[in-house]
This record gives sequence, C-alpha cells and structure tokens, in this order.
Amino acid sequence: MKNLELKELGVQEMNATEMTKVNGGGPLSDILVNTLFVALGGVSILVNNTVQFVGYTVNSLLGFIKS
Repeated sequence: MKNLELKELGVQEMNATEMTKVNGGGPLSDILVNTLFVALGGVSILVNNTVQFVGYTVNSLLGFIKS
C-alpha cells in the first residue's frame, strides 16, 4: 500500500525511539537479554563437558575392571 492509503486508514508512523517503547525493548533490555543468553550458553557447555568427562571416566573404569 502507498503511504497515503495507510494514512487514510489511520495508520501512524513511528520513529525508532517510539518503537522501542512500544515493544518494551531498549539498550538496557538488550544488554540483559544478551548477558543471560551468554551465561546460559556457558552453563550449557560446562554441563555438556562434565557429562562427557563422567561418561569417559566410567567407561574407562569399566574397561579396566573387565580386563
């Protein structure tokens, strides 16, 4: 649709500042979300590595006991 047609329907334009207020975003929100994402990613990697280490250790011990 053309800009004039949208204005006839009552659609208003918003700038970037207004959009962040409407969507609940902003710099502080972005920083908090990104920090949480990085922290959870780090925890995920730590848990994955721990599970792999425990699995390898248990398999090694079982192989030693069997021999």
